[in-house]
Amino acid sequence: MDKKTALPSHWEIKKMTEVVTWGSGGTPKATEKSYYENGTIPWLIIGDLNDGIVNSSLSKITELGLKNSSAKMIPVGTLLVAMYGSIGKLGITGIECCTNQAIAFAKELHGVTTKYMFYYMSMIKPKLISMGKGGTQKNISQSVLKSLDVVVPPIPEQECIVSKIEELFSKLDASVAELQTAKEKLKVYRQAVLKEAFEGKLSEQWRGSHNMSPQDDFLSICKQNQSFKDTSGDENEIALDLPATWLKVRIGDVFDVEVGATPKRSIPEYWNGDINWVSSGEVHFNTITETKERITESGLTNSSTNLHPAGTVMLAMIGEGKTRGQAAILNIVAAHNQNTAAILVSKTPCEPKYIYYFLLLNYENTRRVGSGNNQKALNKERVRALRFPFTSFEEQRVIVESIESRLSICDSIEQTIGTSLQQAEALRQSILKQAFEGRI
Repeated sequence: MDKKTALPSHWEIKKMTEVVTWGSGGTPKATEKSYYENGTIPWLIIGDLNDGIVNSSLSKITELGLKNSSAKMIPVGTLLVAMYGSIGKLGITGIECCTNQAIAFAKELHGVTTKYMFYYMSMIKPKLISMGKGGTQKNISQSVLKSLDVVVPPIPEQECIVSKIEELFSKLDASVAELQTAKEKLKVYRQAVLKEAFEGKLSEQWRGSHNMSPQDDFLSICKQNQSFKDTSGDENEIALDLPATWLKVRIGDVFDVEVGATPKRSIPEYWNGDINWVSSGEVHFNTITETKERITESGLTNSSTNLHPAGTVMLAMIGEGKTRGQAAILNIVAAHNQNTAAILVSKTPCEPKYIYYFLLLNYENTRRVGSGNNQKALNKERVRALRFPFTSFEEQRVIVESIESRLSICDSIEQTIGTSLQQAEALRQSILKQAFEGRI
């Protein structure tokens, strides 16, 4: 709190050390099984903190682990603050437990209540984050906590402040919940639009007045004598009720599929050139207009990646999180790495966005096709064997237009919701600031 801020005259500003005695926990030796196996003592890590009442832990330790580490038992109702990584994340113990060294806990409070300090620490969280030190993961220490000032009203007023904050937060939380519900409904609507599109319902009226033959268009681009070594993905296909004239074909029936490569990173001459080079992390249901890394002509020549034209549909093949199964469309000429497949749609009269939107609809099913012991993955053969609904080239374009006209409305609504959620978070901080200035 800025000392220049005008506070009620009977409030005090004290050093943190005057009102809170901080402690922190420890970690039993990870290689000692007897410290963990069949443990019954809840042992909290930062991931257990939830900015509320903490009633469970991901891990437990034994009495032996507790005795042979710096971990300490903490009573119910104790304030917790994350010092590493997720700086300022909070909790109040709802169970008797202990913590690791990344969490500070309030051993003693002097002239302040637990909930008052909980909300006060929530207000100064941005300041705590700004005081973090370190490279990839920012950390603070107990010294940082101890260096802070605390605004201290009389206990009865602290209780009134907490009560007012919780009343206002309750109303705010209800509004946020409504926004989140609306956001989830948009996701459902998006999927419904895509499903209707690939069941021919969005183009039904157009189809009735146009005598276009999917069969003729398919035969005009069908690759002869194709074999498919791995069709295991058929069992994971999304269920679609296709129009009678549509076909179900495999990607490899009509498109070339290529897997890229990474030039040797030990050879500097291969990198920092002017050739765009796509990695799987850049494939996330988007249009690719630039790449994070570029390679040289020498890097392209001395690796097994090729340049692909704009309109190529990229598919991420490897990645456990959300990456595997995501698609993108190239809006530039680019090469790519071995974790991505290039589906060369633009070399045919097919509409690239038609394939892109199908992969968006089929995302969860595509992910299930991937297999592997350590990191699940697709491969070139599995991508070639993926089946999709084929209709005439012209109807594909009509379907894409119908999809985009509907999804653009979703995008606009989602942007409004996102702005409202940001405003709600700003309002939360404003409520806290006013509370601790005596203005609510």
